[in-house]
Amino acid sequence: MIRFLRFWLRAIRFYAFSTSFTAVAFGGLYARWCGEPFSWLRFAAATAAGMLIHAAANLWNDYFDYTGGVDREAGKCGSAMIFSGELTPRRVFRAACLCAALAAAIGLALAWRLRSPGLVALGAAGLVGAAGYCAGPRSPKHLALGEVWVFLMMGLGMPLGGWMCQTGAFSFRPLLAALPIALFTALLLYNNNLRDIDDDRAAGIRTLPMILGRAAHPAALASFTAISALTAVLAAVDLLPRLSLLAFLAIPPALPWLSSVARRTVTHREELLCARLHLLFGLLVIAALLIVL
Repeated sequence: MIRFLRFWLRAIRFYAFSTSFTAVAFGGLYARWCGEPFSWLRFAAATAAGMLIHAAANLWNDYFDYTGGVDREAGKCGSAMIFSGELTPRRVFRAACLCAALAAAIGLALAWRLRSPGLVALGAAGLVGAAGYCAGPRSPKHLALGEVWVFLMMGLGMPLGGWMCQTGAFSFRPLLAALPIALFTALLLYNNNLRDIDDDRAAGIRTLPMILGRAAHPAALASFTAISALTAVLAAVDLLPRLSLLAFLAIPPALPWLSSVARRTVTHREELLCARLHLLFGLLVIAALLIVL
């Protein structure tokens, strides 16, 4: 059983789930901070649904990249489990559909409990977004829209989902408050695309760093600065608790990553550094939401 779990945790790339966890958790705890009715059971269910959608997206990404000829080297493709022969494309696709079905079941149960058709619509959009991110040569991943897609679907959609799983209602407030986390989520993908410019070009994929050219690395530095500034502004206008400024504790650990990007050196090391910074930033903002209650 343990071997089975380890196998599938590697297949779904569980190490990257900090993005979905922090996004959904932020939305749910933000509703609590705003004084909305809150349930820890709904919080746990929403977080599980968000992570299942993330799992489905990763599995679909592996499937479509392999069948579309994007993956050409085992060390540079998703979980690499199709490429290595540990999983067949058909089995990966079925696993993605199973994760999506489980997420849909949880979402429908929450929507029925809250009498929220809006939550049904949001969940459906999330599943379509997870499958459509890389499905074919006209998908966002292939047309330099990956960052935009991730920003909307994961960066904003998941916090809104966490909020709606508590309130049942749409609101612009959590969308505004989640902007720093959403930008950081997009920056994660952008950082990976910086690393993969040569491989993506060889695979016929067009990414935002390719379009920006010499401005690609300065744009990453500017994005980090914008995330920090936006957090301060949202705290100043009470859309985030003042303790959200705790997120600035992520700046000193960010210096090695910032230095590498400034030198135009983005490797697997910088990928891991950026992922850890995203997790630290998200956890500090979430901690602020918890501490002030």
